Amino acid sequence: MSSLHKSRIADFQDVLKEPTIALEKLQELSFSGIPCEGGLRCLCWKILLNYLPLERASWSSVLAKQRELYSQFLREMIIQPGIAKANMGVSREDVTFEDHPLNPNPDSRWNTYFKDNEVLLQIDKDVRRLCPDISFFQRATEYPCLLILDPQNEFETLRKRVEQTTLKSQTVARNRSGVTNQEQNIKPQFFAFRWLTLLLSQEFLLPDVIRIWDSLFADNSRFDFLLLVCCAMLILIREHLLEGDFTVNMRLLQDYPITDVCQILQKAKELQDSQ
Repeated sequence: MSSLHKSRIADFQDVLKEPTIALEKLQELSFSGIPCEGGLRCLCWKILLNYLPLERASWSSVLAKQRELYSQFLREMIIQPGIAKANMGVSREDVTFEDHPLNPNPDSRWNTYFKDNEVLLQIDKDVRRLCPDISFFQRATEYPCLLILDPQNEFETLRKRVEQTTLKSQTVARNRSGVTNQEQNIKPQFFAFRWLTLLLSQEFLLPDVIRIWDSLFADNSRFDFLLLVCCAMLILIREHLLEGDFTVNMRLLQDYPITDVCQILQKAKELQDSQ
């Protein structure tokens, strides 16, 4: 480990040991990359994403509350309303004349449940295709809901619904991710949809993706900065795009050739500073 890296670790530790975290200082440090030693990245991400407050004294209570909130979300959204084990003798109170699974009323609890399913299905699909060759993204969370994992339960879980439901295709409603080549009809939807929805996680190796996320999470306007990163990616291969035809360019955009993410982040920062 180099002396420079040791110095960066010490800088992070100094910031994180304060009773109240100096957010701007943490963002400044994190933008240039967070060391992975000693759980620093995990802790910094939680703070940068507002999962933990800036006051260290309240971290334990907030973590306990967040875990309980997670369990509550599982009960409300992943477990189908009203279904219970037969041996528990719980009657169905959710299926009534006024509210039932076929009720089209926007205020219906069932209607809300099915809409939530669409979001959950998209999340499940995105997580599993994030890095399909890495088992971490294919296994259960570290904090599972026992009701879901119990093979004897009669709850309809997200996994079961994924197997039975076809995910509807979506379109990109916002076109700010790059340029459209009018002559070749290369639209941003052809490549930028995956870049944006998966936060570039399929364009680079996982360590490089994590490095990009350090900068994204450290920026107050992280999703605007993501757009700048995408623009930087296009600018850095601009000459190749101008020379190539539709087939070559699509292959270039869907299998991005530059592997130095620091170069991309530097260009994105230049674009941000020039605004």
